[in-house]
Amino acid sequence: MKGFATVRLADGTGHTAELHWYEAHGIGRKEFKIKFPLLD
Repeated sequence: MKGFATVRLADGTGHTAELHWYEAHGIGRKEFKIKFPLLD
């Protein structure tokens, strides 16, 4: 699946990022990837 979100970094700045997540059916494992940069 894919979506967009505002992500707050450790330095306190917020950025729009493209999120990708994957779920392994049956075992509940999930992985996330965050793609930067997008234009804010």
